[in-house]
Amino acid sequence: MNTQSDNSKGGPQQGVRPTILIGILAVAGLVVVVAVLVLRSKSPASGPEGAPGATASTAPAQATTHPVPGTGAQPAVAATSGPAATGRATVAASGAGTQAGTAAPVNVNELISTLKNASLPMKDRKAAIEALAKLGTPEAIAALKEALTGGADDLRAAIAEGLGQCGSPECATMLQGLLNDPNPAVAQAAIRGLAQLGTPEAVTSLAQILNDSLRSSDLRAEAATGLGTVNQPGAMTALAQAAMTLGDEDLVTQVLDAIGGRNFSETKDFFQQYMGSAASSDLRVAAIESLWQAQGDPSGFLAGYLSDSDPEVRASAAWALSATDATGNLGAQLLGALQSEQDPNVRLRLYQALRNQDSFDPGTALALVQQETDPTARVAGMDLLASSLRSNPNPAVQTFFDQTAAPALEQAALTGASTSDRMAALIALVRASTPSAMSALQDIAQQSTDPRVKASAAKIVANPMPAMPAPAPGH
Repeated sequence: MNTQSDNSKGGPQQGVRPTILIGILAVAGLVVVVAVLVLRSKSPASGPEGAPGATASTAPAQATTHPVPGTGAQPAVAATSGPAATGRATVAASGAGTQAGTAAPVNVNELISTLKNASLPMKDRKAAIEALAKLGTPEAIAALKEALTGGADDLRAAIAEGLGQCGSPECATMLQGLLNDPNPAVAQAAIRGLAQLGTPEAVTSLAQILNDSLRSSDLRAEAATGLGTVNQPGAMTALAQAAMTLGDEDLVTQVLDAIGGRNFSETKDFFQQYMGSAASSDLRVAAIESLWQAQGDPSGFLAGYLSDSDPEVRASAAWALSATDATGNLGAQLLGALQSEQDPNVRLRLYQALRNQDSFDPGTALALVQQETDPTARVAGMDLLASSLRSNPNPAVQTFFDQTAAPALEQAALTGASTSDRMAALIALVRASTPSAMSALQDIAQQSTDPRVKASAAKIVANPMPAMPAPAPGH
Protein backbone atom coordinates (compact mmCIF):
# COMPACT_ATOMS: atom_id res chain seq x y z
CA MET A 1 0.00 0.00 0.00
CA ASN A 2 1.29 3.48 -0.81
CA THR A 3 2.47 5.70 1.97
CA GLN A 4 2.58 9.44 1.99
CA SER A 5 5.74 11.32 2.79
CA ASP A 6 6.05 14.97 3.84
CA ASN A 7 8.96 17.09 2.70
CA SER A 8 9.42 20.18 4.83
CA LYS A 9 10.33 23.32 2.98
CA GLY A 10 13.43 25.21 3.90
CA GLY A 11 13.28 28.72 5.25
CA PRO A 12 13.10 31.78 3.04
CA GLN A 13 16.29 33.03 1.50
CA GLN A 14 17.85 36.14 2.97
CA GLY A 15 16.68 39.30 1.25
CA VAL A 16 19.04 41.39 -0.91
CA ARG A 17 20.21 44.57 0.81
CA PRO A 18 18.76 47.78 -0.71
CA THR A 19 22.17 49.20 -1.62
CA ILE A 20 23.16 46.02 -3.43
CA LEU A 21 19.81 45.94 -5.24
CA ILE A 22 20.25 49.55 -6.39
CA GLY A 23 23.70 48.71 -7.70
CA ILE A 24 22.39 45.67 -9.56
CA LEU A 25 19.63 47.73 -11.16
CA ALA A 26 22.13 50.40 -12.21
CA VAL A 27 24.39 47.83 -13.84
CA ALA A 28 21.41 46.20 -15.55
CA GLY A 29 20.36 49.59 -16.97
CA LEU A 30 23.85 50.19 -18.32
CA VAL A 31 23.86 46.76 -19.98
CA VAL A 32 20.54 47.54 -21.70
CA VAL A 33 21.86 50.86 -23.05
CA VAL A 34 25.03 49.21 -24.39
CA ALA A 35 23.00 46.41 -25.98
CA VAL A 36 20.75 48.91 -27.78
CA LEU A 37 23.77 50.80 -29.16
CA VAL A 38 25.38 47.57 -30.37
CA LEU A 39 22.19 46.41 -32.09
CA ARG A 40 21.80 49.75 -33.86
CA SER A 41 25.34 49.45 -35.20
CA LYS A 42 24.67 46.07 -36.85
CA SER A 43 23.40 45.68 -40.38
CA PRO A 44 19.81 44.37 -40.52
CA ALA A 45 20.93 41.69 -42.96
CA SER A 46 23.59 40.20 -40.69
CA GLY A 47 22.76 37.17 -38.53
CA PRO A 48 23.39 36.90 -34.79
CA GLU A 49 27.04 36.52 -33.85
CA GLY A 50 27.98 33.03 -32.79
CA ALA A 51 24.82 31.45 -34.22
CA PRO A 52 25.28 27.88 -35.47
CA GLY A 53 26.11 27.94 -39.17
CA ALA A 54 26.45 31.76 -39.34
CA THR A 55 28.45 33.00 -42.33
CA ALA A 56 30.01 36.28 -43.35
CA SER A 57 27.96 36.31 -46.54
CA THR A 58 25.09 38.81 -46.70
CA ALA A 59 23.44 37.15 -49.68
CA PRO A 60 19.78 36.49 -48.88
CA ALA A 61 18.84 32.84 -48.41
CA GLN A 62 15.52 31.49 -49.61
CA ALA A 63 13.36 29.74 -47.02
CA THR A 64 10.43 27.41 -47.32
CA THR A 65 8.29 26.84 -44.24
CA HIS A 66 7.11 23.35 -43.30
CA PRO A 67 4.93 22.43 -40.30
CA VAL A 68 6.46 20.00 -37.84
CA PRO A 69 4.80 16.64 -38.56
CA GLY A 70 2.28 15.74 -35.95
CA THR A 71 2.04 19.21 -34.38
CA GLY A 72 -0.67 20.79 -36.47
CA ALA A 73 -0.20 23.69 -38.82
CA GLN A 74 2.43 25.64 -36.90
CA PRO A 75 5.20 26.75 -39.27
CA ALA A 76 7.83 25.49 -36.86
CA VAL A 77 10.40 24.02 -39.30
CA ALA A 78 11.81 25.73 -42.37
CA ALA A 79 14.30 24.16 -44.75
CA THR A 80 16.68 26.79 -46.15
CA SER A 81 18.29 26.82 -49.52
CA GLY A 82 21.03 28.75 -51.19
CA PRO A 83 24.85 28.61 -51.18
CA ALA A 84 25.16 29.70 -47.56
CA ALA A 85 22.53 27.28 -46.23
CA THR A 86 23.80 23.81 -47.15
CA GLY A 87 22.90 21.22 -44.51
CA ARG A 88 20.98 23.81 -42.49
CA ALA A 89 17.39 23.89 -41.24
CA THR A 90 15.49 26.38 -39.13
CA VAL A 91 13.35 25.33 -36.18
CA ALA A 92 11.18 27.43 -33.90
CA ALA A 93 13.19 28.74 -30.96
CA SER A 94 11.71 28.16 -27.53
CA GLY A 95 14.60 29.09 -25.26
CA ALA A 96 14.60 31.89 -22.72
CA GLY A 97 15.09 35.32 -24.20
CA THR A 98 13.62 34.52 -27.62
CA GLN A 99 10.50 36.20 -28.90
CA ALA A 100 7.45 34.14 -29.81
CA GLY A 101 7.49 33.17 -33.45
CA THR A 102 11.23 33.79 -33.96
CA ALA A 103 13.44 31.10 -35.43
CA ALA A 104 16.92 29.94 -34.49
CA PRO A 105 19.18 28.29 -37.08
CA VAL A 106 20.05 24.64 -36.55
CA ASN A 107 22.82 22.94 -38.48
CA VAL A 108 21.65 19.45 -39.43
CA ASN A 109 25.20 18.31 -40.13
CA GLU A 110 26.22 19.35 -36.62
CA LEU A 111 23.28 17.41 -35.14
CA ILE A 112 24.28 14.31 -37.08
CA SER A 113 27.89 14.74 -35.98
CA THR A 114 26.76 14.99 -32.35
CA LEU A 115 24.60 11.89 -32.74
CA LYS A 116 27.52 9.86 -34.06
CA ASN A 117 30.14 11.12 -31.58
CA ALA A 118 30.46 8.35 -28.98
CA SER A 119 32.79 10.50 -26.85
CA LEU A 120 30.04 13.01 -26.07
CA PRO A 121 27.74 12.64 -23.04
CA MET A 122 24.53 10.77 -23.77
CA LYS A 123 22.59 13.86 -22.71
CA ASP A 124 24.02 15.78 -25.67
CA ARG A 125 23.39 12.93 -28.08
CA LYS A 126 19.80 12.59 -26.86
CA ALA A 127 19.27 16.30 -27.53
CA ALA A 128 20.52 15.77 -31.07
CA ILE A 129 18.23 12.76 -31.49
CA GLU A 130 15.24 14.80 -30.35
CA ALA A 131 16.07 17.66 -32.70
CA LEU A 132 16.54 15.32 -35.68
CA ALA A 133 13.30 13.48 -34.92
CA LYS A 134 11.38 16.73 -34.73
CA LEU A 135 12.83 17.83 -38.06
CA GLY A 136 11.72 14.59 -39.67
CA THR A 137 13.49 15.38 -42.94
CA PRO A 138 14.84 12.52 -45.10
CA GLU A 139 18.39 13.47 -44.11
CA ALA A 140 17.54 13.46 -40.40
CA ILE A 141 15.66 10.16 -40.56
CA ALA A 142 18.45 8.52 -42.54
CA ALA A 143 20.95 9.50 -39.83
CA LEU A 144 18.74 8.08 -37.10
CA LYS A 145 18.20 4.88 -39.06
CA GLU A 146 21.95 4.45 -39.57
CA ALA A 147 22.64 4.93 -35.86
CA LEU A 148 19.95 2.37 -35.05
CA THR A 149 21.70 -0.18 -37.21
CA GLY A 150 25.18 0.03 -35.71
CA GLY A 151 24.85 1.95 -32.45
CA ALA A 152 25.24 0.74 -28.89
CA ASP A 153 22.09 -0.41 -27.12
CA ASP A 154 21.78 2.70 -24.94
CA LEU A 155 21.95 4.91 -28.02
CA ARG A 156 19.47 2.72 -29.88
CA ALA A 157 17.06 2.95 -26.91
CA ALA A 158 17.40 6.74 -26.92
CA ILE A 159 16.63 6.83 -30.63
CA ALA A 160 13.62 4.56 -30.22
CA GLU A 161 12.12 6.86 -27.63
CA GLY A 162 13.07 9.97 -29.59
CA LEU A 163 11.24 8.70 -32.66
CA GLY A 164 8.03 9.34 -30.75
CA GLN A 165 8.50 13.03 -31.59
CA CYS A 166 8.70 12.41 -35.31
CA GLY A 167 5.54 12.76 -37.36
CA SER A 168 6.87 11.00 -40.45
CA PRO A 169 5.15 7.70 -41.35
CA GLU A 170 8.63 6.25 -41.79
CA CYS A 171 9.36 6.88 -38.10
CA ALA A 172 6.18 5.08 -37.09
CA THR A 173 7.23 2.11 -39.22
CA MET A 174 10.65 2.08 -37.58
CA LEU A 175 9.04 2.05 -34.14
CA GLN A 176 6.80 -0.85 -35.07
CA GLY A 177 9.88 -2.85 -36.04
CA LEU A 178 11.67 -2.00 -32.82
CA LEU A 179 8.86 -3.52 -30.74
CA ASN A 180 10.46 -6.88 -31.51
CA ASP A 181 14.02 -5.80 -30.83
CA PRO A 182 16.01 -8.50 -28.98
CA ASN A 183 17.18 -5.91 -26.46
CA PRO A 184 14.38 -5.36 -23.89
CA ALA A 185 15.45 -1.76 -23.19
CA VAL A 186 15.12 -0.87 -26.87
CA ALA A 187 11.72 -2.53 -27.12
CA GLN A 188 10.50 -0.68 -24.02
CA ALA A 189 11.78 2.58 -25.44
CA ALA A 190 9.91 1.86 -28.68
CA ILE A 191 6.72 1.41 -26.63
CA ARG A 192 7.29 4.83 -25.06
CA GLY A 193 7.90 6.27 -28.51
CA LEU A 194 4.64 4.85 -29.82
CA ALA A 195 2.79 6.24 -26.82
CA GLN A 196 4.19 9.68 -27.64
CA LEU A 197 2.92 9.36 -31.20
CA GLY A 198 -0.51 8.61 -29.78
CA THR A 199 -2.05 7.53 -33.08
CA PRO A 200 -4.86 4.97 -33.41
CA GLU A 201 -2.32 2.60 -34.94
CA ALA A 202 -0.06 3.07 -31.93
CA VAL A 203 -2.97 2.25 -29.61
CA THR A 204 -3.61 -0.97 -31.52
CA SER A 205 0.02 -2.05 -31.21
CA LEU A 206 0.23 -1.21 -27.50
CA ALA A 207 -3.00 -3.08 -26.78
CA GLN A 208 -1.68 -6.15 -28.58
CA ILE A 209 1.49 -6.12 -26.47
CA LEU A 210 -0.49 -5.64 -23.27
CA ASN A 211 -2.62 -8.69 -23.97
CA ASP A 212 0.18 -10.88 -25.35
CA SER A 213 0.98 -13.51 -22.72
CA LEU A 214 4.19 -14.40 -24.58
CA ARG A 215 5.62 -10.95 -23.94
CA SER A 216 7.58 -10.19 -20.78
CA SER A 217 5.74 -8.62 -17.86
CA ASP A 218 7.96 -5.55 -18.12
CA LEU A 219 6.98 -4.94 -21.74
CA ARG A 220 3.31 -5.48 -20.99
CA ALA A 221 3.44 -3.11 -18.02
CA GLU A 222 5.19 -0.52 -20.21
CA ALA A 223 2.41 -0.88 -22.77
CA ALA A 224 -0.20 -0.29 -20.06
CA THR A 225 1.61 2.82 -18.87
CA GLY A 226 1.88 4.08 -22.43
CA LEU A 227 -1.82 3.55 -23.12
CA GLY A 228 -2.59 5.58 -20.02
CA THR A 229 -0.97 8.64 -21.61
CA VAL A 230 -2.62 8.38 -25.04
CA ASN A 231 -5.56 10.68 -25.66
CA GLN A 232 -7.52 8.30 -27.87
CA PRO A 233 -10.87 6.63 -27.05
CA GLY A 234 -9.41 3.25 -27.99
CA ALA A 235 -6.75 3.57 -25.29
CA MET A 236 -9.25 3.66 -22.44
CA THR A 237 -11.24 0.84 -24.01
CA ALA A 238 -8.13 -1.35 -24.21
CA LEU A 239 -7.14 -0.61 -20.61
CA ALA A 240 -10.63 -1.27 -19.24
CA GLN A 241 -10.85 -4.60 -21.05
CA ALA A 242 -7.41 -5.64 -19.77
CA ALA A 243 -8.30 -4.73 -16.19
CA MET A 244 -11.37 -6.95 -16.35
CA THR A 245 -9.85 -9.93 -18.17
CA LEU A 246 -6.15 -10.30 -17.32
CA GLY A 247 -5.33 -12.86 -14.65
CA ASP A 248 -1.96 -11.47 -13.51
CA GLU A 249 -2.72 -9.25 -10.50
CA ASP A 250 0.62 -7.44 -10.69
CA LEU A 251 -0.06 -6.54 -14.31
CA VAL A 252 -3.65 -5.55 -13.54
CA THR A 253 -2.30 -3.23 -10.85
CA GLN A 254 -0.20 -1.53 -13.54
CA VAL A 255 -3.27 -1.24 -15.74
CA LEU A 256 -5.31 0.29 -12.91
CA ASP A 257 -2.53 2.77 -12.23
CA ALA A 258 -2.54 3.77 -15.90
CA ILE A 259 -6.32 4.27 -15.83
CA GLY A 260 -6.14 6.21 -12.58
CA GLY A 261 -4.00 8.93 -14.13
CA ARG A 262 -6.56 9.74 -16.81
CA ASN A 263 -9.32 12.32 -16.46
CA PHE A 264 -11.82 11.17 -13.87
CA SER A 265 -14.74 12.26 -16.04
CA GLU A 266 -13.60 9.56 -18.48
CA THR A 267 -12.83 6.86 -15.90
CA LYS A 268 -15.55 7.29 -13.28
CA ASP A 269 -17.93 4.74 -14.82
CA PHE A 270 -15.12 2.20 -15.08
CA PHE A 271 -14.14 2.56 -11.42
CA GLN A 272 -17.73 2.30 -10.27
CA GLN A 273 -18.09 -0.95 -12.22
CA TYR A 274 -14.71 -2.29 -11.14
CA MET A 275 -15.23 -1.66 -7.43
CA GLY A 276 -18.52 -3.52 -7.64
CA SER A 277 -16.99 -6.50 -9.42
CA ALA A 278 -15.54 -9.65 -7.89
CA ALA A 279 -12.03 -8.18 -7.82
CA SER A 280 -9.80 -9.23 -4.94
CA SER A 281 -9.24 -6.99 -1.93
CA ASP A 282 -5.73 -6.12 -3.17
CA LEU A 283 -7.03 -5.02 -6.56
CA ARG A 284 -9.84 -2.96 -5.05
CA VAL A 285 -7.19 -1.23 -2.95
CA ALA A 286 -5.03 -0.69 -6.05
CA ALA A 287 -8.00 0.79 -7.93
CA ILE A 288 -8.76 3.27 -5.15
CA GLU A 289 -5.13 4.23 -4.64
CA SER A 290 -4.62 4.89 -8.35
CA LEU A 291 -7.03 7.82 -8.15
CA TRP A 292 -4.64 10.01 -6.18
CA GLN A 293 -3.19 11.07 -9.55
CA ALA A 294 -6.49 11.53 -11.39
CA GLN A 295 -7.05 14.59 -13.51
CA GLY A 296 -10.20 16.29 -12.30
CA ASP A 297 -11.78 15.75 -8.89
CA PRO A 298 -12.34 12.18 -7.62
CA SER A 299 -12.95 13.34 -4.02
CA GLY A 300 -16.67 12.59 -3.89
CA PHE A 301 -16.14 9.11 -5.31
CA LEU A 302 -13.33 8.36 -2.87
CA ALA A 303 -15.34 9.59 0.09
CA GLY A 304 -17.97 6.98 -0.70
CA TYR A 305 -15.46 4.26 0.25
CA LEU A 306 -14.66 5.64 3.70
CA SER A 307 -17.41 3.35 4.98
CA ASP A 308 -16.38 0.27 2.98
CA SER A 309 -16.43 -3.01 4.90
CA ASP A 310 -12.73 -3.57 4.08
CA PRO A 311 -10.44 -1.45 6.32
CA GLU A 312 -7.70 -1.57 3.67
CA VAL A 313 -10.08 0.03 1.17
CA ARG A 314 -11.11 2.66 3.74
CA ALA A 315 -7.47 3.47 4.47
CA SER A 316 -6.67 3.66 0.75
CA ALA A 317 -9.59 6.00 0.09
CA ALA A 318 -8.43 8.31 2.88
CA TRP A 319 -4.84 8.15 1.63
CA ALA A 320 -5.90 9.05 -1.92
CA LEU A 321 -7.91 11.97 -0.54
CA SER A 322 -4.78 13.18 1.25
CA ALA A 323 -2.63 12.91 -1.89
CA THR A 324 -4.90 14.18 -4.66
CA ASP A 325 -4.42 17.68 -6.04
CA ALA A 326 -8.15 18.28 -5.67
CA THR A 327 -9.00 19.80 -2.30
CA GLY A 328 -12.64 19.97 -1.29
CA ASN A 329 -15.31 20.53 1.31
CA LEU A 330 -15.29 17.06 2.84
CA GLY A 331 -14.11 18.23 6.25
CA ALA A 332 -17.35 17.40 8.06
CA GLN A 333 -17.63 13.99 6.36
CA LEU A 334 -14.04 13.07 7.26
CA LEU A 335 -14.53 14.12 10.87
CA GLY A 336 -17.66 12.00 11.00
CA ALA A 337 -15.72 9.03 9.65
CA LEU A 338 -13.04 9.59 12.31
CA GLN A 339 -15.59 9.57 15.09
CA SER A 340 -16.76 6.07 14.18
CA GLU A 341 -13.52 4.55 12.85
CA GLN A 342 -11.95 1.80 14.97
CA ASP A 343 -8.93 0.92 12.83
CA PRO A 344 -5.87 3.03 13.82
CA ASN A 345 -4.34 2.92 10.34
CA VAL A 346 -7.55 4.28 8.83
CA ARG A 347 -7.67 7.03 11.47
CA LEU A 348 -4.09 7.95 10.60
CA ARG A 349 -5.07 8.35 6.95
CA LEU A 350 -8.21 10.31 7.83
CA TYR A 351 -6.18 12.86 9.80
CA GLN A 352 -3.91 13.23 6.77
CA ALA A 353 -6.88 13.59 4.43
CA LEU A 354 -8.36 16.35 6.59
CA ARG A 355 -5.21 18.39 6.06
CA ASN A 356 -6.02 18.41 2.34
CA GLN A 357 -9.48 19.94 2.83
CA ASP A 358 -10.38 23.59 2.53
CA SER A 359 -11.84 23.71 6.02
CA PHE A 360 -12.92 21.63 9.02
CA ASP A 361 -14.10 22.34 12.56
CA PRO A 362 -10.91 22.64 14.68
CA GLY A 363 -12.85 22.08 17.93
CA THR A 364 -14.14 18.69 16.78
CA ALA A 365 -10.68 17.75 15.48
CA LEU A 366 -9.12 18.77 18.80
CA ALA A 367 -11.51 16.53 20.76
CA LEU A 368 -10.67 13.57 18.51
CA VAL A 369 -6.92 14.09 18.87
CA GLN A 370 -7.24 14.35 22.65
CA GLN A 371 -9.00 10.97 22.68
CA GLU A 372 -6.57 9.30 20.25
CA THR A 373 -4.84 6.24 21.71
CA ASP A 374 -2.67 5.03 18.82
CA PRO A 375 0.75 6.78 18.93
CA THR A 376 1.19 7.07 15.15
CA ALA A 377 -2.36 8.28 14.55
CA ARG A 378 -2.00 10.72 17.45
CA VAL A 379 1.08 12.29 15.82
CA ALA A 380 -0.89 12.60 12.56
CA GLY A 381 -3.70 14.29 14.50
CA MET A 382 -1.28 16.74 16.11
CA ASP A 383 0.14 17.43 12.66
CA LEU A 384 -3.39 18.29 11.50
CA LEU A 385 -3.83 20.69 14.43
CA ALA A 386 -0.44 22.24 13.67
CA SER A 387 -1.49 23.04 10.12
CA SER A 388 -4.78 24.50 11.36
CA LEU A 389 -2.88 26.90 13.61
CA ARG A 390 -1.50 28.59 10.50
CA SER A 391 -4.61 28.50 8.33
CA ASN A 392 -7.34 28.88 11.00
CA PRO A 393 -5.90 30.00 14.38
CA ASN A 394 -7.96 28.84 17.36
CA PRO A 395 -7.21 29.68 21.04
CA ALA A 396 -8.19 26.21 22.35
CA VAL A 397 -6.03 24.47 19.75
CA GLN A 398 -3.20 26.91 20.51
CA THR A 399 -3.35 26.13 24.22
CA PHE A 400 -3.42 22.37 23.61
CA PHE A 401 -0.50 22.61 21.24
CA ASP A 402 1.66 24.65 23.62
CA GLN A 403 0.88 22.61 26.73
CA THR A 404 0.50 19.09 25.36
CA ALA A 405 1.26 18.61 21.65
CA ALA A 406 4.64 20.34 21.40
CA PRO A 407 6.18 18.39 24.34
CA ALA A 408 4.65 15.15 23.07
CA LEU A 409 5.94 15.72 19.55
CA GLU A 410 9.39 16.53 20.88
CA GLN A 411 9.42 13.25 22.76
CA ALA A 412 8.17 11.36 19.68
CA ALA A 413 10.88 12.96 17.53
CA LEU A 414 13.53 11.86 20.03
CA THR A 415 12.29 8.38 20.93
CA GLY A 416 9.89 7.29 18.19
CA ALA A 417 10.00 3.64 17.16
CA SER A 418 11.27 4.37 13.63
CA THR A 419 12.90 7.16 11.64
CA SER A 420 9.60 7.59 9.81
CA ASP A 421 7.74 8.15 13.10
CA ARG A 422 10.41 10.52 14.36
CA MET A 423 10.39 12.54 11.13
CA ALA A 424 6.58 12.74 11.21
CA ALA A 425 6.74 14.33 14.66
CA LEU A 426 9.44 16.71 13.47
CA ILE A 427 7.34 17.77 10.48
CA ALA A 428 4.35 18.49 12.72
CA LEU A 429 6.48 20.86 14.80
CA VAL A 430 7.75 22.56 11.66
CA ARG A 431 4.23 22.96 10.36
CA ALA A 432 3.18 24.75 13.55
CA SER A 433 6.28 26.96 13.93
CA THR A 434 4.90 28.38 17.20
CA PRO A 435 7.36 29.51 19.88
CA SER A 436 6.76 26.24 21.74
CA ALA A 437 7.35 24.27 18.54
CA MET A 438 10.57 26.14 17.76
CA SER A 439 11.81 25.52 21.31
CA ALA A 440 11.12 21.81 20.84
CA LEU A 441 12.99 21.84 17.53
CA GLN A 442 16.02 23.41 19.21
CA ASP A 443 16.01 20.63 21.82
CA ILE A 444 15.75 17.99 19.08
CA ALA A 445 18.65 19.52 17.15
CA GLN A 446 20.80 19.22 20.28
CA GLN A 447 19.61 15.90 21.71
CA SER A 448 18.55 13.63 18.83
CA THR A 449 20.62 10.52 18.20
CA ASP A 450 19.04 9.98 14.76
CA PRO A 451 21.38 11.65 12.21
CA ARG A 452 18.58 12.44 9.79
CA VAL A 453 16.30 13.93 12.44
CA LYS A 454 19.16 15.85 14.06
CA ALA A 455 20.34 17.36 10.76
CA SER A 456 16.80 18.28 9.69
CA ALA A 457 16.03 19.95 13.03
CA ALA A 458 19.30 21.90 12.94
CA LYS A 459 18.58 23.15 9.42
CA ILE A 460 15.06 24.22 10.38
CA VAL A 461 16.25 26.05 13.48
CA ALA A 462 18.81 27.91 11.36
CA ASN A 463 16.18 28.82 8.73
CA PRO A 464 12.84 29.15 10.56
CA MET A 465 9.52 29.60 8.84
CA PRO A 466 7.65 32.92 9.27
CA ALA A 467 5.76 33.15 12.54
CA MET A 468 2.15 32.01 12.47
CA PRO A 469 -0.69 34.56 12.75
CA ALA A 470 -2.11 35.09 16.22
CA PRO A 471 -5.64 33.78 16.91
CA ALA A 472 -8.34 36.42 16.51
CA PRO A 473 -9.81 37.62 19.83
CA GLY A 474 -12.86 35.61 20.76
CA HIS A 475 -12.35 33.17 17.85
